[in-house]
This record gives sequence, C-alpha cells and structure tokens, in this order.
Amino acid sequence: MVESIKELRKICYKDSNKKRPLYMELVTMKISIYVTKLLLYTGIHADQVTMLMVLLSLIGSGMMAFGSLWMMFIGITIIHFTVVLDNVNGEVARYKKEGSLIGSFLEEFYHSISTPFVFFSFGYGVYAQTGMELALIFGFLCSVFASPIVLRAVESAAVKKGLDRLKSKDGMLPKKYTMLKGKINIEGGGTELGRKLYSMYDILNEFLGFPFHFVHIHILITLELFNQYYNFMPPFLLSLLYLIIFGAISVIRQFISFIVHYKGKTIFHYYNALFRKN
Repeated sequence: MVESIKELRKICYKDSNKKRPLYMELVTMKISIYVTKLLLYTGIHADQVTMLMVLLSLIGSGMMAFGSLWMMFIGITIIHFTVVLDNVNGEVARYKKEGSLIGSFLEEFYHSISTPFVFFSFGYGVYAQTGMELALIFGFLCSVFASPIVLRAVESAAVKKGLDRLKSKDGMLPKKYTMLKGKINIEGGGTELGRKLYSMYDILNEFLGFPFHFVHIHILITLELFNQYYNFMPPFLLSLLYLIIFGAISVIRQFISFIVHYKGKTIFHYYNALFRKN
C-alpha cells in the first residue's frame, strides 16, 4: 500500500535542500507527487522515468518540427509533461532510495538534449508553416545559446583536466593549478563583478532558462491556435518575434558569460573545488 499524498511529500522531500527552478517549486511539484503515487504501484524505477523523459522529448520535438499546428501543440504539451516527470524521477528515487551516479548521468543527458531539440524543432516548425527563413536561423541560435554552454565548458574542462592528470599519475594539483590565495568561488570566479553578474544571471534564468522556456513556447503555440480561428494577427508573427528576441538575448547572455568566466578564471575555481584537499 502506497502512502497518502501528504505522507509521500514528507518522504520524498525530507531533508531535501536542493535548489530547484521557481516554476518547478510553484507548479510542477504540485502535480508530480500524484504521478509518483500512481507509478509507485507499477514498480517503475527512477532511471526508467528519466529515460521516458528523453524519449518523450524526442517525440514531442519531432511533432513540433514536422506536424501541423495542432501537432505542434500536442508536441509541446508532451515536452512540458517531461518537466513534471523531472520531479517524478527524483521523488521515486528518494522514495525507493535509488539515488545513483547513473541516475544523475541520465538526468544530465535529458537536460543536455531537451532544450536544443525543442528550440530547433520550434524554429523549424515555424519555418515549415510559413517559409520564413529567420525562424530557422534564430531557432538554431536559440538551440545553441539557450543552454549555459560557457559554464558547461568550464565544468567539462575542469573534469577533463583532472582525469588527464589522474591517468598520467602526475598529481592532481601542480602549483600552476593551485589557488594559494583567495576563496574558491564557482559562482562567478575571482572577480566581484563576476559574482554580481552570476547572481543576476541566476535570477534571469528563472524566467528564461529551463523549464520556463517550455512554458513560453506552450503559450505561444496556444495563441497561434486561437489566432488560426480568430485571425487577430498575422500567422506565426508572435512566434517569429519570440525566436528573434530570445535568440538575440541568448547570444548576448552567453557572450557576457564567456567574458565573466574567462576574466574571473572560473576554471581554476572549479578545478580547485573538485581536487584541492581541505
């Protein structure tokens, strides 16, 4: 017998201090616990939920890229549901005590592919419906730059360098990598401006980053459906404007991020945070 919803919330979120996007805290977590309760009767595991998220993201993206307007709506609805499942996999894992590195890998894989696929498929879908090449161009820019590509490059570089030194047995922290002075800070690196910009980026990301951009697209396609019947504006004009504005903002945001992390030598902060002994 599975516990009540009230008890499930206590079990699944006991001692959980993980920072989640505001939209997940206020919306999807209110829904996900009911889905979790149903899945607990089936014996499904957290990793299987995450693999389902990946599959649904691919299916939804394909529907957005190659379908009619109604198919685009169904596609983004399916993708939006994966945000709910993103809470469900954690709830199932905590309930069954299944947390693992494999689970973290699968979740990161979902996050790595979902945003690029959704934006490019949305841009391609608008292009297919209208023939407007700008939708294709800015859909591509959104797909590349909407994700925090600079920060991920920093994280990957720190891990790769650590693995290289581990394999070569040269020692993890040679003098040229060691921060002998200054506090380790992985949120903006070694400059005060970097720290302030990182904090601003964190706030901005609540409304522009995952999963809020899925909400944007869901609303836009819903408006396009209404417009199809009531003709209150040119078809897909709003969607095109969104792609152009969001694409331009994303490019600028990542350009600033590159300068901040390069100037602040964030790679050293990450490397030392991972490999320096306290």
